Amino acid sequence: MKRPDRHQIVTAVLVLSDVVAFCVIWFAMYYLRDYLADVGFARRPINPIRNYVLALQVYLPLWLVCEWYYGNFDHREKLTGLNQLSRILKTFIAGLIGSLAFAYLFKQWDIGRFILLGSSFLYFWWLYVSRSMLKAWKQAQVLKGVGVINVLVIGVGRTARRVMDRIVNHPEGGYRLVGFVDPHPRRPRRAINGFPVLGSTRELVKILQEHPVEQVFLAVPKMPQNEMMNLIVQCEDMGVQFKIVTNLFEVITSQVRIDVIDEVPVIHLRNAELPFVQAVLKRALDIVVASTLLVLFAPVMVGIAIAIRLDSRGPALFKQVRVGQHGRLFEMYKFRTMHVDADPYAPAPTDPNDPRITRIGRWLRRYSLDEFPQLINVLRGEMSMVGPRPEMPFLVEQYEEWQRRRLDVKPGVTGLWQIVGRKNLPLSLNLEYDFYYIKNQSLFFDIVILLKTIPAVIFGKGAF
Repeated sequence: MKRPDRHQIVTAVLVLSDVVAFCVIWFAMYYLRDYLADVGFARRPINPIRNYVLALQVYLPLWLVCEWYYGNFDHREKLTGLNQLSRILKTFIAGLIGSLAFAYLFKQWDIGRFILLGSSFLYFWWLYVSRSMLKAWKQAQVLKGVGVINVLVIGVGRTARRVMDRIVNHPEGGYRLVGFVDPHPRRPRRAINGFPVLGSTRELVKILQEHPVEQVFLAVPKMPQNEMMNLIVQCEDMGVQFKIVTNLFEVITSQVRIDVIDEVPVIHLRNAELPFVQAVLKRALDIVVASTLLVLFAPVMVGIAIAIRLDSRGPALFKQVRVGQHGRLFEMYKFRTMHVDADPYAPAPTDPNDPRITRIGRWLRRYSLDEFPQLINVLRGEMSMVGPRPEMPFLVEQYEEWQRRRLDVKPGVTGLWQIVGRKNLPLSLNLEYDFYYIKNQSLFFDIVILLKTIPAVIFGKGAF
């Protein structure tokens, strides 16, 4: 009998732990509701536990099916924290809607809303914590060399070097670069940053036979179609995954639609603008979140203002002209983190020990507390809670035409640049994230980014 492999064991553990967790949460909420009735916090006693045992046989499979459908058991796929949270949120929404529907269909059980809602929210947090722990464990295993994927890069140009940089600078991604393949057979073979050029594309099969490679990245943007298809077939015959790396910021998968003209498939890019209803909901979300945060953190903001005034001379609030949506200029507010004699339009500090930064400013920048006054810009409609980083006018003047596309939307207090890499990213990579957001923007995406911003700020990831 064939023994289960490592992936099957992890999947089984995930399913079993989720079953146990849901049952524990379900009955914990029951006994909590029963206790609240005993102490007088609930108006009527809860139904017999037998009803909830019967209901569990329906609600537990519902949640497991939702998890399976949205890929929460697919631990082999490499997910960013953003994609992982997105899957969990979709599972939560589907599970909650399904639970409420079942409560209507099975009225004879009379399942309390307190238990339905409480169980759903607690199970959401269980999924988030358990998958985060699994992701951390997998990254720790990868750093030990366990489960690392050997990759081969076809190409020796700029795109190929970018792939190399990503693999080398992010070992937690779980990739190990074996070497390069040169698409031009007449050029002499060489090494790139210590990684060997193993041969030309004509020798791909031989290279794959001689080296343990599991994935091949094609990083040649202008390779002829026939050559590309030959390489794909060769990799498939060898049981090796084939992935294409694109240099085009404009082509984002979830916003690409395939149309047909006389039976010929063509790619059609959708408009990046939000539909009217979603735009209204996004503005409503901005107002609710910004006003709530301003009320909750008003005492903190007052304390920060006092600390700034005591730490160095000058005003607590810093104002600077930035470029907003469609190129409109607006005055952005921040807490002052640098000395008053520092040039406000000089390049931003890239070192936490920059002499321009004040003592309190280092702490504020570390945890992004200097951004709080931008909530006022959000209420004024000049910024959104989520969007590209607002840039200074002299930088926008240097934009090429395609770069000005990031001005199609309002700048944001937070964004993909905040939760993925923050200030340690070069401008070119920030633009990639900006374009990804613009092409994929939605209310749901904004909520995911806002939730992911919380741990990024708490742990000061990439900030200085």
